[in-house]
Amino acid sequence: MKKIFFSPDSYESGIRQIMRIMKLTTLCLLLTVLSLSAANSYSQQLKLNLNLRDASIIEVFNEIEEQSELGFLFNNDQLDLKQKHTIKVSNASISEVMGMLLGGSPLSYKMIERNIIITQDNGVLNQQEGRNVTGVVTDEEGFPLPGVSIIVKGTTTGTISDVNGKFSLDVPANSKALVFSFIGMETQEVKWDGRGVMNIELRTSTIGLDEVVAIGYGVKKKVNLTGSVATVDTKIIEDRPTENLLKSLQGTIPGVTIISRPGSTSINIRGRGNLKASEPLYIVDGIEVSSDFFQNIEPGAIKDISFLKDASSAAIYGSKAAYGVVLVTTKEGEKGQLKIDYNGTFGFQKPTYIPDVLNSWEYAEMYRTSELNSGSTEDGLRFSSDDVEQYRLGSNPDLYPNTNWFDEVLDEQAAFTKHSLYLSGGGEKVNYIFGLGYMNDESLTPGENNERFNFSSKTKADLKDWLEVTSNINFIYKKYKREQGAAALVEFLRVPPTQVARHTNGEWGSVRNAREATTAEINANPLRTLEEDGRANTDTKHFLGTMNAVIKPFKNVRINNQVGYRYWDYRHFSFKSKKDGVPNHLNPSAGIVSGTASEVNQMNMDWRYSEKLIYDGWINYDNTFDGVHGVGLMAGMHADTYTSKRLKVGRKNFGSNDMNAISGGSTDPDDQITTNKVDGNFALGDDFLEESTLSYFGRATYDYKQRYLFEVNFRADASSRFAKEGRWGFFPSSSVGWRVNEEQFLSHVNWIDNLKLRASWGQNGNINNIGLYDTYSTFASGGTGYIGGGVVPVLVEDRIANENLTWETTSTTDVGVDFMVLNGMFSVTADYYNRLTEDILIRANDIAVETGIGKESIPARNVGEVRNRGFEFAVNHNNQVGEVSYSVGFNASKNKNEIVNLGDNVNQLPPDGYFVLRKGESIGSFFMYEADGLYSTDDVANGNVVPYGKQVPEAGMVKFVDQLTEDTDGDGVPDAADGVINEKDRTIVANDVPDFTYGVNLDVSYKNFTLSAIGQGITGVKVYMDNEASQAFFNSSVPREWQLNNWTEENQGAHYPKLFKETDDRYKYNSIASSYWLFNASYFRVKNITLSYKIPQQLVTRAGLQKAKVYISGDNLFTIRGDQRMKDFDPERSSGRGAQIGMKTFTAGVSITF
Repeated sequence: MKKIFFSPDSYESGIRQIMRIMKLTTLCLLLTVLSLSAANSYSQQLKLNLNLRDASIIEVFNEIEEQSELGFLFNNDQLDLKQKHTIKVSNASISEVMGMLLGGSPLSYKMIERNIIITQDNGVLNQQEGRNVTGVVTDEEGFPLPGVSIIVKGTTTGTISDVNGKFSLDVPANSKALVFSFIGMETQEVKWDGRGVMNIELRTSTIGLDEVVAIGYGVKKKVNLTGSVATVDTKIIEDRPTENLLKSLQGTIPGVTIISRPGSTSINIRGRGNLKASEPLYIVDGIEVSSDFFQNIEPGAIKDISFLKDASSAAIYGSKAAYGVVLVTTKEGEKGQLKIDYNGTFGFQKPTYIPDVLNSWEYAEMYRTSELNSGSTEDGLRFSSDDVEQYRLGSNPDLYPNTNWFDEVLDEQAAFTKHSLYLSGGGEKVNYIFGLGYMNDESLTPGENNERFNFSSKTKADLKDWLEVTSNINFIYKKYKREQGAAALVEFLRVPPTQVARHTNGEWGSVRNAREATTAEINANPLRTLEEDGRANTDTKHFLGTMNAVIKPFKNVRINNQVGYRYWDYRHFSFKSKKDGVPNHLNPSAGIVSGTASEVNQMNMDWRYSEKLIYDGWINYDNTFDGVHGVGLMAGMHADTYTSKRLKVGRKNFGSNDMNAISGGSTDPDDQITTNKVDGNFALGDDFLEESTLSYFGRATYDYKQRYLFEVNFRADASSRFAKEGRWGFFPSSSVGWRVNEEQFLSHVNWIDNLKLRASWGQNGNINNIGLYDTYSTFASGGTGYIGGGVVPVLVEDRIANENLTWETTSTTDVGVDFMVLNGMFSVTADYYNRLTEDILIRANDIAVETGIGKESIPARNVGEVRNRGFEFAVNHNNQVGEVSYSVGFNASKNKNEIVNLGDNVNQLPPDGYFVLRKGESIGSFFMYEADGLYSTDDVANGNVVPYGKQVPEAGMVKFVDQLTEDTDGDGVPDAADGVINEKDRTIVANDVPDFTYGVNLDVSYKNFTLSAIGQGITGVKVYMDNEASQAFFNSSVPREWQLNNWTEENQGAHYPKLFKETDDRYKYNSIASSYWLFNASYFRVKNITLSYKIPQQLVTRAGLQKAKVYISGDNLFTIRGDQRMKDFDPERSSGRGAQIGMKTFTAGVSITF
């Protein structure tokens, strides 16, 4: 809003001064008329957070305007512009702030619409006739309170107590009550019965503890929480340049581990509680949504995010909340005139790392070394010493190239942009908000990008005093487009720099290693793949619509009826093009190299669709009796039905590479694609799935003087996934809290704002790892022959039924403390938890061993148990020093994961690659050979070498540890090694689950500048890089620079073993899965730094705006790695050569409110 002031010394002309005086007079007259109407609800709802020291009254006004839509109107001559004000308030009303500013002065204020008018107390703006009320306002100890705001309820008529706590106010005759408010005190509403004297005592209130937090099917004051619930300040996510909401939350919540891998982002709360997925439940405006929906919500639409981490807080969601709940509440419109908010971000992305690969002459020299070490003679080497020199000279790129495939294929940077636009407003009965969002996330690969479109709307209407209706719509549309072929990272690493990408005459390269390339080598050219291989696109649509009617039949009773509809549509299209063959560059007369042409093109389509209809109905009752007994009751039911369909189709031999319709392909049955091995998982076929659930739930709470807190929850769930006998699951929880600072023995300790001890226990269920039809037998088609050579079609039981399947159940105990001191300057939250997941589904190997039945045919059984226990804490501090205000926070969590049970008489399940599930160990345990460095020449000379089977390693090869596997004294405990490396020596060497996660955040403000930073890290985790690290020449791969530091007799401290040819058994020996190839994936990463500047209000007002801010931001700016061997390695990405490259983002943006 505009701020208007005038001064005799102003440069403005006399006419302009007269016009301003006329405006002031007009507004004053208008105030006389409007003073009979109800107060603007905006001012009643507005909460301010100010932290100013020695600021002028103009600076205070500017800061209020920055945080609100209020404007000020005053005469410059009436204000003391030299007086300094120090104000530090949190969640304060405008009346409380004005009381602090004008208390004890001859000034008062009036509010019209969203304009605050400062006037002298000379009776110019008196209200209608009434009675003059006087009195004194004191605190609990009887001391007078100056600057208390006294407002006639339902009006803008008010005054402020003087330095002695005295006040005088003309109260209109029809007034019902006076409202007394003051910073740090509880606001008090006092009924007015016509009396002329009112002496009021205000009680102390703890700053920030009245914050309301979303919980399941309701809200609760943060101070009254007895469970472990964490909230996120939405300011953290609004300006972050990320394409994914989860990424914006990294490092902000203790106990929540988020790993931002390119292409996918994973989350778990308090450890992995299941042998498979342990993802939390996502709830948006009361409706369950998918992880993909949650990650793609436009951040500007979010009002608040709550993480329910313990069983007590999450139990109300029963069977779907075993691993926590993420609750999102979207913004609502505010009563008042139309407001338009725009936020635009523009920038670019660069890789967090690019593999440091060798150039052509380094590659040739390193390959020569490997061949010589393998016993080749100079005449038999792939590269001669002259070849190495020719590569170094680079004078003949058609024969001796130096191809960097990353430079050839990838762009140096990719564009990134995000925009959001929100329109909001409302009247006395209806408020609304409409939002639009757009994001374009370009890829480093030319022609590849991701777009996202968001639309949201929320309308809330008070149709009657007893009826409130809210409608909510969220629509997300994602478009992935690849206009050219898919050039994967793995292809860059499997083509050496000695292969020509494109010859100088424009032909595709047909030369590798200074000779004719083979067909397979030519076809591996990633640049050719990019330009000629084809195209693809994927469209994903999410729709969520809800309608909620709240009926208030009686005081303190609310009946909620909510209906939701969720829709998901996924459509994938891919086309693999025909390609011309590649000419033989070294032998042009030979024509096209055989096998380099693709005569057949093909198209695949995959359509998936699901919808879910949800109903929730619940009734709430909340009341306080005699001012000390707080009672809350809630009961309700939930029902939903889910349907999913899928159709896949593929054809070959299209007349043109430009075709987009499947009907344009060949109708020959042989040209239909009917195997899952074509283009990923495409096949001709369809799926149809159905599911339904029914639930009943309830909650009861009680508090005594908000000092002793009690809560119990209960939920019963039934799912169609189970047979009737095991269909219902019952999940109770309870929690208690004790606000110690409310006790009499701490009443004199006024520097403690809050000290609360809490404890909880509860159970939740889980069905996410149970298939829709796991309870039932499944059948597959087959045939059996008979005499004469015919075949009779039959159905064969493919999987044995188990009608005894039931819910997985988690039981969690949590003990916590919340501590806040010095008016919110320091705060600590800490929790210890112990969570046991029981009845985990396992297709146990004891059945396989006893019966010989294949693993996939074994019926699943509820036999597994996994425990997670640990602690988490968050520490926050905020303060102001001079004109600098700051806040800093640190959060951390440590978790121990343990497999408790795998079934009767089962200690270990069969290894899955280099992972194993073993009783007493952690999920994600690496099961491989333990390595103790590399053999030295002294080891070999002294005979300290252990053979691997019949193979005897030599110096420079990996040294495997010969484990204690022999029991020599018969006590059942192995106490000796057997002198050979074999399967018995495989052991658990580490795991891929972080045991310690942490985050830091910093926020510093100076005048109009604000600098914020977020850091996040993990420790105690390993990653197995497989052949990317262990096999320098895997599938003709190009080695990395760190592998140049390989073992020789002169370099026995090298990181990489002695080089051998890829066909050499010694090469294969070194690449055996062992702890030598485990890398420390611990890291600390600066996730974001943002610098913002608020445009001065004078400039903003002149531009016709309300607020404006510009900012620059960076994501994933730098990383401190735990492992320094492989420096071109992003510890957040998954292992393997095919993993996508992570991105760092640099953006500039603007935020404007009209």
